[in-house]
Amino acid sequence: MYQHDERSPFAFEGRFLGFAADGAKLKYVRVETPIGAHLIKMPKDQRQSLYRQLIPGDWLQVSGYQKRSGSKTKWKAEVIYRTASSTATLPTSADLPVPEKPADSGKPACILFCQKSDCCKKGAKQVASAIEAEIRDRGLNATVKGTGCMKRCKAGPNLVMPDKTRYTQIRSQEVAAIMDKHFPESIESIEPKAEKRVVDERVAVGV
Repeated sequence: MYQHDERSPFAFEGRFLGFAADGAKLKYVRVETPIGAHLIKMPKDQRQSLYRQLIPGDWLQVSGYQKRSGSKTKWKAEVIYRTASSTATLPTSADLPVPEKPADSGKPACILFCQKSDCCKKGAKQVASAIEAEIRDRGLNATVKGTGCMKRCKAGPNLVMPDKTRYTQIRSQEVAAIMDKHFPESIESIEPKAEKRVVDERVAVGV
């Protein structure tokens, strides 16, 4: 059975602006995103390599968790890596899909899944194929995108929905229920197809 993480995960692409210190140590990256600049705490195991590799202007893909305390939000990354981007400028927030209503957005809602080896061994590709089939059957304006390691290898396959809800230990047979939960408006669109399949089967066997 899949597990629902109650924390608030995030995953976005942004432009690296520079490092920031906490006391005497550089612990943060400042990243410009479509919804503003954020100070994000780097994973400990990546800090040395990021110090050597990153220069201002690099495009980054960042995923991790955000923690809200009153009016303040703290961002902590689980993985950061450079990514090529052909976008000349950052899109505005108006270009982003609306998480609560992904099917109503002009831009496809993006469902993320970890495509690293550990998750693939646990069935990540089968889960992705099941999601793609559900998207087609429901006529959704959505895409499935593989990502780098989400740092939860033992709990794979890992999945992040457009509203940032994260699921772990997903099985392909559980995908339909997850899609029902996040795209409730699409449930009616698949019911007539299910009825048609029953009729077709009856015709095929001469009932």
